[in-house]
Amino acid sequence: MRLRIASILLLSGFITRAQVIVTPQLQRVGVIQKQQLWNITLTNTLGYAVTGHLEVVLGDAVNGQPIMIGVARELNVSPGVTQINAAFLEPVQYTQVNGNYVIEPGPNGFLPLGNFSICISFFRREHDMVSQVAEECDFIEVEPLSPPQLLLPWDEAQETQLNPTFSWLPPAPAGFFTNLRYDMDMMEILPGQSPADAIQQNIPLLHQPEMIATSLLYPVSAPVLQYDKQYAWRITAKSNGAVVSRTDVWSFTLKRKVDIPRIRTNNLPYSKLVKSDQPAYSLQVDFLKFEYFNEAGDSTWNISMYDLDDKNLDTIAFRWDTIPLHPGQNLVNIDLGNNPAFADKHFYLLELINGRNEKWRLRFEFRREEGVQ
Repeated sequence: MRLRIASILLLSGFITRAQVIVTPQLQRVGVIQKQQLWNITLTNTLGYAVTGHLEVVLGDAVNGQPIMIGVARELNVSPGVTQINAAFLEPVQYTQVNGNYVIEPGPNGFLPLGNFSICISFFRREHDMVSQVAEECDFIEVEPLSPPQLLLPWDEAQETQLNPTFSWLPPAPAGFFTNLRYDMDMMEILPGQSPADAIQQNIPLLHQPEMIATSLLYPVSAPVLQYDKQYAWRITAKSNGAVVSRTDVWSFTLKRKVDIPRIRTNNLPYSKLVKSDQPAYSLQVDFLKFEYFNEAGDSTWNISMYDLDDKNLDTIAFRWDTIPLHPGQNLVNIDLGNNPAFADKHFYLLELINGRNEKWRLRFEFRREEGVQ
C-alpha cells in the first residue's frame, strides 16, 4: 500500500514538473496596451500536445495585490516552442479587481500609469481537472509616450508683456489620463543660477495648481514682473492627483519692446512621429522639427504632407530626397519660413510609411513668427 501511494506521489510530481515553460516577451517600459501582455513563448517539454489556458494577472509592484486578471481561451500546445500573441488567444476575458486604477475597456485598452508586476500562468486541463503547471512573473513600468511640452514663451526668449501668456502641450497619449490637471511654478533666476537651480531652490513667484487648461495668462494678483530680470518656469502634469511627468525648465527675460531686435525662433522641441491612428499634435513656427526612429533601416523617405484646412485635402509637394535618412534616430529641422505652400495658422498632417508598411504620423499647426502673439 505504501509503495502504491509513493508511486502516485512520484507520478504526480512528474506531471506537474516542467510540463510547459512560460516565457513572457514583455515591453518593460513605455506605453503598454492589454494585448501586449500576451506576447508569450510557450515551451512544451512533453512528447505530446497539452490542452489548457493562459491567465495574466496585473498586480501592484509594491504589495503584489492584483489589479486586473485576464483569462484566454483554451488552446492546444504542441511539443516544442510556440509563439503566442493576443490575436491567437481571442477571445480574452478581463476582470478588474481593484477600483483604484483606471483601465481602459476593450482588448486594446491602455494600462494605467505606474509600476506593476505581471504574472503569467498556464493551467493544464486533463480529464476534466484543471491544474496550474507553470507561472512566470516580471515587472513593467508604464509611462506616458511623451511628457508635456512647453510652447510659449520660447526658452531664453525676451518677453515684452508684463502679463505674458504661458502655453504648453499635454502629455501623450491624452486618452491615457484621467482627471488631468497641471501645476505651474515660476521663480526668479538669481545671479549665478541656472533655470533648473532656480526651480529647485527659490521661493516661487507663482504657484498655480490644479489647472485644466493648457495655457495661463500671468495673473494680475501675482507679484509684478520686473524688466531685465530672468525667470524660470515649469509645468507638472497630474492624473487623478498623482504626478505623471514634468516639462523641461524654460526661462525668459522681461525686456522693454524697444530693446528687442527681431530674431527668428528655432528653439521649439523636436516633435516625435508616432505609430498611431491618432497622431500627436505640435506647434511648428517657421521651422518643421520632428524626430523619427528608423527601426526599419530605410534609406529613403516615403512621406506625404496634407493641408487639413484644405477641403480637397491635397498633398503638398516637397522634396524629401534632399534630406538624408539614417538607421536609428533622425532629427529633422526644415526651414519653412519662405515656403509659400505652408500657410499661417493652418493644420497639417505628416504621414510616413516605412519599409514595413507601418504608418508614422504627426499633426501640427504651422505659424509664421510674425503671426505668433
